[in-house]
Amino acid sequence: MRARVLAIGVALVAAACLAAATLASSALAATPLLKVTTPRPYQVIQRGPAGTADIAVKGSCRGLGPRVQVRWGGGAWVSVPVSAEGSFKAVLRRSPAGQGTLVVRSQTEPSVSRSVRYVGVGDVYVIAGQSNASGRGTADSRCESPVLRAGLFGNDYRWKELRDPVDSPVRQRDRVSRDVLAHGSVWPLVAGSVMAAEPVPVAFVPCALGTTSIYVWLPDPMRPFSPATLYGSMVRRARAAGGVRAVLFWQGEADARTQLPQAEYETALDDLATRVQADLGVPLVAAQIGDYDARYTADGVNGIRLAQERVWRRGSAFAGPVLYDIDLHGRVHFTHASELAEAAGRWAAAMLSCIGRLDVPVGPQLTAATYDDWLTVTLTFSVPGGELRPGPVGGITLRTEDGDPVGFQYAAVTGATSVSVYLLSPVTEPLVVSLGSGRDAAGKSVPVEHSDWELPAPPFIGVEVGVAHAAELREAAVPRAAVAATAASQRWQMLSALR
Repeated sequence: MRARVLAIGVALVAAACLAAATLASSALAATPLLKVTTPRPYQVIQRGPAGTADIAVKGSCRGLGPRVQVRWGGGAWVSVPVSAEGSFKAVLRRSPAGQGTLVVRSQTEPSVSRSVRYVGVGDVYVIAGQSNASGRGTADSRCESPVLRAGLFGNDYRWKELRDPVDSPVRQRDRVSRDVLAHGSVWPLVAGSVMAAEPVPVAFVPCALGTTSIYVWLPDPMRPFSPATLYGSMVRRARAAGGVRAVLFWQGEADARTQLPQAEYETALDDLATRVQADLGVPLVAAQIGDYDARYTADGVNGIRLAQERVWRRGSAFAGPVLYDIDLHGRVHFTHASELAEAAGRWAAAMLSCIGRLDVPVGPQLTAATYDDWLTVTLTFSVPGGELRPGPVGGITLRTEDGDPVGFQYAAVTGATSVSVYLLSPVTEPLVVSLGSGRDAAGKSVPVEHSDWELPAPPFIGVEVGVAHAAELREAAVPRAAVAATAASQRWQMLSALR
């Protein structure tokens, strides 16, 4: 009898549990649900050549009718069906560049809606290279923009607001580029400057890793797109982000330290730029390396700087920022706020000029170096649409072709596009001139274009100085004393102007 009672009790409990589960399942099925899975907050969709992009919207809807309505940035509502499984998809075609809130609502019950803030159509950039690209700042940088929010497709493959450390290793998926030393960087500052010049949102995809050679960044022929390689991980993440505008490459310090020959670095950088264009359909923007510490030599650094500039001139990669004159006080990392701000401004100018094609100046380019066969060497620059900033100029060295130093009193801008270097005495041997060799220009007032950007001339090493005006001087039979008096007068006027 007792066993029978127990069996009946168990059966009743089981029936009650089944009934409760059925009721819960029915209640769950009846509970209205509306969810948006794509896009995510702070996501930036790469715009196309026409300045527009298609915004793909995905989500689920149950118990709220057969259709939902979607709109972005206060635009028109677009009605799309809900599938039998409760999912929906919509594409907002040719959405203009900008940033806004995406809203999805039930067409049957419009009061039930979901919003995704800060969805943008703009530009997405990959960050690749070494430690300065990853970030070694002593404090986090902040993006200042009164209207727009910059995005970050982080190392965890999630969209979020751009904040330092941009290259955070927390929950990183592709461990090949995990950089535990990543701290403050230029990128929030770059985003603020770029968005101030062109009011469209930007986002970054961090892929950099400190102490990496150029060869580590080249694709592995046997597994070019493997996420276990730096190149493969970079391509994979650029595609996962939905496409990018360019790859920003800040690298070369490791190769300067090992004194990799200029020609070898040049070939490798050419190859990298070619592969990026082929695999991602976007250009490489290559920065020029800056200051350095005692582990480096001037020759090693000069070789990498010149290789980077030669690649720019050939058009294989776009010209990134010129950094040789920013004084890091014998360090290789941009760490202090003022250093990060200056580098960020030059990165922004390079991106706006070569990628955005906006009316942003470029640094002066040396076009000629001539010697008047007496006391003045004149450096002539090309300054498209502008002129040089007036004032004294530093970072210049003169030598004979045999390598002996040639002394001069001072150098200064003496015309819209020219710099005059006043010698201590005439020389008879052929001359070569350099700007920014090694650390010669660190912290100096090098030739810069005269705008708010103040972009410097790229360094040049061992440029031959031609002799000019000698024939004219002989023809006119101008006495040397008169020439000397003229030069002295010029120097006096220049010194007076600089006081």
